[in-house]
Amino acid sequence: MSLSKILKKYIGIKMFEEERNAFKEEFFDELFDPYAPVDYSQRTTLLINAILEEENLPFIFTIGFEDDKWGDKDKKYWLLKEL
Repeated sequence: MSLSKILKKYIGIKMFEEERNAFKEEFFDELFDPYAPVDYSQRTTLLINAILEEENLPFIFTIGFEDDKWGDKDKKYWLLKEL
């Protein structure tokens, strides 16, 4: 699958922690050897946006926060937009 196809699946979806991890695994497995064990958890929107720019892909990630009704901390999410 190409990076564009992977990215188009996630446009406009608020990616909370579980969704972010699934996206990062799919995205980085497409870029790198999927058989080499790599921890993608520390990869951020800054790195992904740099890759998108370098590959001339018309997408950008932004970060948002949603009020957590049962906790005292807002939940962070990533949002992918097509340029």
